[in-house]
Amino acid sequence: MPRKILEVTEVTVAEVGKILERAKEGELGEFQRRVLEYAQKFSKLKADKAKKLMKELTSSFPVESKEAAQIVNCMPKTVGELRAILTAKGKIYTTEQLQEIIKTIDKYRD
Repeated sequence: MPRKILEVTEVTVAEVGKILERAKEGELGEFQRRVLEYAQKFSKLKADKAKKLMKELTSSFPVESKEAAQIVNCMPKTVGELRAILTAKGKIYTTEQLQEIIKTIDKYRD
């Protein structure tokens, strides 16, 4: 029986790792195991902090959830790095806006 997609939600690499950790109680396929390894290796925050940061970015700044997920996955340290992520959508942000976003990201760094 084919599966039906009920909802599409943007999630970070850290959240994917948490979801697969819970699913690991059953049996993971080869692809799922590899994705879990990737998530454990490359996530920059714990899942709960990643989710909070995503929520803060989307509520405090003119950032869509897809962009917020990429920001959380990359955790840019400079305005230049952040600008590279955000200009993909063609939006223009002032340097001041970008600096405020970096300050927000810095609050969540370990």
